[in-house]
Amino acid sequence: MTRVNLKGINKVRKKLADGTVREHHYVGRGKGAVKFWDSASGIVIGSPEYVEAFTKASKAGSRAHGKFRSVILRFMESQEFTSLAPRTQADMRKSFFHAENGIDKKFGNAPIAAFEDPRIRRQALDWRDKIGGKVGDDRIRHLQRLIAFAFDRTMIRAHHLMKIKSVYKSQRAEIFWMPEEIEAFQKGAPNHVWRILAIALETGLRPGDLAQLSREHIHRTPHGHRIVIWTNKRKRLASIPVTSRMAELIAATPAGQTRLIVNKGGDPYQHENYLGDAVSEWRDKLKIRSELRLYDARGTAATRLLDAGAELKEIATHMGWSIKHAAEVIERYVALSPNMSDGLAKKLKRAESRTKLQTELQTGTAKE
Repeated sequence: MTRVNLKGINKVRKKLADGTVREHHYVGRGKGAVKFWDSASGIVIGSPEYVEAFTKASKAGSRAHGKFRSVILRFMESQEFTSLAPRTQADMRKSFFHAENGIDKKFGNAPIAAFEDPRIRRQALDWRDKIGGKVGDDRIRHLQRLIAFAFDRTMIRAHHLMKIKSVYKSQRAEIFWMPEEIEAFQKGAPNHVWRILAIALETGLRPGDLAQLSREHIHRTPHGHRIVIWTNKRKRLASIPVTSRMAELIAATPAGQTRLIVNKGGDPYQHENYLGDAVSEWRDKLKIRSELRLYDARGTAATRLLDAGAELKEIATHMGWSIKHAAEVIERYVALSPNMSDGLAKKLKRAESRTKLQTELQTGTAKE
């Protein structure tokens, strides 16, 4: 291999938590440094791929010096970014480098000092509003993350983008899989696709967690079993009781199959989106409401917990929601489901009867 003399490479060795030592190569030093290689990349030092990465980093570094683009590059090399879930990293990269309305497109060439001017808030909000919808909210949220990062590291002396409220209000909380729709899906969809929806309904897990769910996540309890899993999005440990239907689904899983959800060929799904695609495909084939998605099973799962007698706080903890959001979801479902309304009315009546009896016993007016 021909040796190439590349100048300006800064080599840094870092020890990871597991004791492994990893080497990183940067173009330049300090705030403007741009990483282009590390020892885990599989790229051989001095290879054409290594030289190409060095060249691109050199150009990026020269374009970023003194500009807001350098904040983006430095953030992406920080542990604050690399420790995020892969899906979150991908979403952020899209916000940063979208060709039409990305953060780098809008603000990358601006001097870093421009973000110390209070007028930047209005410019950022105008940019967000022009994009609009959930995408606009995501863009401004990711820009806020960059500004907070720069402020914490004294790259800027003020943070003018704090406390920006979202403008997009999702209406997904009003959409649920109704009992008759679940029954139709179970009867008409192939078993491997039905299992996707069924397990989502029983656990309330997001698609990314459903795709990873395996027998290793099933643990014994004194009176049954539970699912214990670190959720991908919020990085929290979820403890989910195994219901009777979930127990049946686990029991029906072939002995040699580790993942609880697999495709038609018996292999794990390669991406979480494929689970939702499979459910949507059969939803349409069975002529079930077109607005329903796999993700809507989370709200449906919450209402099943309510029907099983769980308290609002327990539901919120289980789903990773605020109590306010959990209350809103359940309130909307009750309004849509006559059966749920009737059941809730019965529960309220029983609760009122118990309260009345306790009062009578305390006052000595209870009838023999």
